Amino acid sequence: MKKWFLYPTSILFISLISIGFILPEDKEWTNCSNEDDLYRYINEDWKVDKVVKNGDVVLNKNGVKYFHISEYPQIWLSKGNRVKALNFGWRCYFLEGSELNFTKKEYTSYNPKKYGDIISKHLVKNEEYVITQEATYQELWKIIPQTNEKKSIKKAFSIERFAKSCEMINESPLFFATVKEYYFSGGWAEPSKLTIFNLDGKKVGLAPDWNYAKQFCNFY
Repeated sequence: MKKWFLYPTSILFISLISIGFILPEDKEWTNCSNEDDLYRYINEDWKVDKVVKNGDVVLNKNGVKYFHISEYPQIWLSKGNRVKALNFGWRCYFLEGSELNFTKKEYTSYNPKKYGDIISKHLVKNEEYVITQEATYQELWKIIPQTNEKKSIKKAFSIERFAKSCEMINESPLFFATVKEYYFSGGWAEPSKLTIFNLDGKKVGLAPDWNYAKQFCNFY
């Protein structure tokens, strides 16, 4: 009885193993980077610039923005004019691969098709301001009417709202933003308060939440 049971079971087991060797490799997935790759680049004088975590906005190799949705981080490094993003995980989709490679000019130059998508426009005291969504942050710009060029005012995790004035703050108008504070050895504290700036980008105050701010500020 045992022989009748073991014989077909053994044949089935061997067949499954054989099929596994015969089936073609799934080419849509490839190996990701790992700690050995990271340490190798660091030893080659690459500098770690940032660690992208789940929910952050990043760029793919074509310069298109998307949300990084993964339990594994993406680590950005730079060396000279080159920028490299290492993708971590147990497997990586072939369109991204184990790493992405840019030049600093490609990554930092303002290009509305890739990086600086205008997400809102504001007219404050007859002056035009725009907010752009960059790779991992938002940026407030002032439009210079004579040249139609943009002057950078402030970079922050999120540019929120403009206020005509706030009690006990002498300067006006103002804008509110959420600011990420980064730990010295990597990682950050999630924004838990609102930071208030004047239109030159100078910090002038804090607010714990919107309910508090609405009590003392007159918003546009």
